[in-house]
Amino acid sequence: MKHRTIAAAITVVPLALSLGAWTMPSQLSSSSSSLSSSSEDTTPVVDAAANLPQTFDLQSHRGGRGEWTEESARAFEESIALGATTLEFDIVLSEDNVPVVWHDPSIQADKCSDTAPATADDPEFPYVGNLVHELSWAQLQTLNCDKVLPGYPDAEAVEGNKLIQLSEVFDIAEGTDVHFNIETKIEGENRADSATPEEFVDAIVPVVQEYGVEKRTMIQSFDWRTLPLVREQEPEIPLAILWDDSTWKSGSMWTGEVDYDAVNGDIFAAVDQLDIEVLSPGYAQPYGASAGDADYNPVATPEFVATAHERGLTVAPWTINDAATMHEQIEAGVDGIITDYPSTLAAVLDEMGIEY
Repeated sequence: MKHRTIAAAITVVPLALSLGAWTMPSQLSSSSSSLSSSSEDTTPVVDAAANLPQTFDLQSHRGGRGEWTEESARAFEESIALGATTLEFDIVLSEDNVPVVWHDPSIQADKCSDTAPATADDPEFPYVGNLVHELSWAQLQTLNCDKVLPGYPDAEAVEGNKLIQLSEVFDIAEGTDVHFNIETKIEGENRADSATPEEFVDAIVPVVQEYGVEKRTMIQSFDWRTLPLVREQEPEIPLAILWDDSTWKSGSMWTGEVDYDAVNGDIFAAVDQLDIEVLSPGYAQPYGASAGDADYNPVATPEFVATAHERGLTVAPWTINDAATMHEQIEAGVDGIITDYPSTLAAVLDEMGIEY
C-alpha cells in the first residue's frame, strides 16, 4: 500500500530505502548557446530522471493482464486502486494515426471478435486478423476484445471490452499521481506492419503535453530509434531502453545507431551512446526461469544494478510474475518491476516493508 514505513528488509545489496534514496543521480542534458562566448547560456537544464517515481516502482504490465483483460479501462482502474505506481501499456497507431492502447501489430482472434462493420458494406470487414495500422479508429471501435488468454485463465474477463486510446488512459488516471510507462510498439524487423518512429512520437507526445503529464510519463521501446525523437520533442520525459537476447544481438535491426558488435555486446557501452534514464531488460536468460531454478540467470544481478546506479540509471526488469523472483530482484537492488500480477508484487513489497 502507499506510504508504508520501510524496514531494513533487503540484505543482498544494502539500500537506504527512504523516499529520497530512490532518486538516482541525475543525467543532465543541456543545449549549447549559439551566442558569442561572452554571452551566458540561459537554456534551462532539464533533469528527466527527476520525473521518475521516487519510491519502488510497481509497474502494472498491460494494466495487469494476469488479473484483468489486458490494457482495458477496467485493468487500469483496478491497478490504480491497488496502489500501482505506474501503468505500463503499449501504443499502436491506427490508419488515421490514433494512438491505440494495444500490444500487437494485428487484431488477434484469440483476443478479439468482430461485431459489425463500421460502415455498410465495408470491404475490410471482418477486421480480426488485419493490421491495426491498416484499420481506422472507427473500425477498431467495433471490436469486442474480451477473451480470456490461454496463459492467464484466472484473469477477470471484462465482457464487451472495447479498445481505448491514449487520452482515455489519462482520463482514467485524472486526480491521481500514478505514472505512465508507454511502449511504442514498432515492428523493428517487419517495419511495414507498423507506423514509423517519427509517426509514433508525433502521435504520442502531443497528447502527453495536452494532458500536462510530461513529468509522470516515461516512454520505452525495443526500437531505440524512437528515443532521441522523444527527447528532441519533449526533454521532460524519461526514456527507457527495452531489450532481451532476441533484440540485443549481432545484426539487430532494433538498436538504431548502436552497433552490438562495435560495443562487444556490452549494454553499458551501448548506453554511453544514448541519452536515457532507465534500463529495462528481459529479466532472465533464458526468459521464463524463476529464482531457485537451476537455469535461472538474471540480467539484473547486484553487480549489474550497482553499475547502473553508478551511472545514474535506474533498473526495471520485465516481466516478473512469481513472488520468489520478485524477492530476488528486489534484493538485487532493482528500482522497479514490471509484472502481469500487480497484486502479487504489492503483497511482496508489503511483506518486505518497502514503500511504493
